[in-house]
Amino acid sequence: MLQEEFSSGLQSMCHSLGFERVAIPEINSLVGSNSFADLSPVGSGRDAVIVLSCRVRYNPHWSGFCGHPQMRSRMQADNDNESCPASFLAPYLQLYKSAQKRIYLTETSKEQRLITLPKDFLANDEAGQGSRLVIALDKVAEPDEQGAIVPVFTSESKLSFNLSAKFLQELDSQGFDWRPGRNVPIGRYLGSDMFSFTGVDQAVDRNNPFYSTLFAHLHWIVPHQTPHLRAAEIHLRQEFDRAVNLLSVKSHDICPKVLCLAGLEIDMAPLAAEHEESYFVPWKAYMEGVDEAGSLSCSLGQDELFVRLRQ
Repeated sequence: MLQEEFSSGLQSMCHSLGFERVAIPEINSLVGSNSFADLSPVGSGRDAVIVLSCRVRYNPHWSGFCGHPQMRSRMQADNDNESCPASFLAPYLQLYKSAQKRIYLTETSKEQRLITLPKDFLANDEAGQGSRLVIALDKVAEPDEQGAIVPVFTSESKLSFNLSAKFLQELDSQGFDWRPGRNVPIGRYLGSDMFSFTGVDQAVDRNNPFYSTLFAHLHWIVPHQTPHLRAAEIHLRQEFDRAVNLLSVKSHDICPKVLCLAGLEIDMAPLAAEHEESYFVPWKAYMEGVDEAGSLSCSLGQDELFVRLRQ
């Protein structure tokens, strides 16, 4: 729904739930993942609403979720890294896309089927500096009779291995187009179980608000058809769970009622002759409170939450 519709719908929903003296966040100041760490400022005896959001850009010109939000949306946010995972993902997406182009599958004239990769994609290669993508050879290469994975061809910078029977079967099931005598980039066939990231400068990455929620899932995110959208979903899911756990412990001492609502902000790039629009996709909500009958809590799934906001 449009951001304006979400804002007015949230106000009405809170009144229907019995919230009084509630402070609804302004539409351009939807709070981020760290905003619920201390509930005292938004509580202090008042009913409170906490909106957890993560921003993703959508470009209708090529129907894709990708990249950074538009400049206006970034300036309106207190912290760009807080609201959008694009900056955190960028170096890892670049490493993955580079590997897709630099790793080759080949069918030789002797009907050998090989995988060829640069040496810097091997775990025991220490030449590379900084973050690297490392290939799990046991997932793609066939071991010899002694169980060792050894190259069948070598050069100064590249190694070629016989493809494993399992990976060959996967390629055949997905209709891979073999071209005898030609090197074909592995492209989309570089699956999530075939690589990992290493050499990460954790002193830097751990300061990023997305490190704790996304780093462990990078091998699932970067091959995804819409990695920015997938990253936002994973981040939001974990932050919502953390917020609900915190609210269930702290909220009774601070606020009569607390509503925590999570969703995605979609920053819509404008089509020709149109102004840009922002949308909100509500996902889940959780309420904690105390009334005359005692403590109460309830959860709203996406369908019920959407209907309530519309009504």
